[in-house]
Amino acid sequence: MSQKEVQVKISHQVFQDAGDERYEIETTGVLTIKGDSVYLAYTEKIDDQGETNVVFKFSENQISLSRHNVTKTRMVFRPGLVEHQPYQTVAGMMLLSTNTSQIDFAFDEVQLAGSLDLAYALSANDQVVGQYQVALQFGPKSSILN
Repeated sequence: MSQKEVQVKISHQVFQDAGDERYEIETTGVLTIKGDSVYLAYTEKIDDQGETNVVFKFSENQISLSRHNVTKTRMVFRPGLVEHQPYQTVAGMMLLSTNTSQIDFAFDEVQLAGSLDLAYALSANDQVVGQYQVALQFGPKSSILN
């Protein structure tokens, strides 16, 4: 197992009936290689939302995303897979579903740098709540991310 501090840049675009939203985050994270999987952990700080601990797990056939703040969310992405996950809210349990339409992941083990382009539809209790596009880059602090 190896670990390395990396620079992280992530851009989220959300397309919803109530209006589109876009935000970008640049932060420092920790990249861990364990067996055949690559993990990227970092903390998001978004105004009015506090801090959220985020962990991406990149493996050969799928990507999973865990987000932990007041609530915990885990989503799995794999083209052709509709993944259902329980999501605990203050109002009760909901069932979140992801329907992945695009995953482009590249990772350079020598440079310890990578990128992800991800597109998916998110549903809550079988109702589509939005279309999401995520662009993620990570790499050494001296990389193009600066």
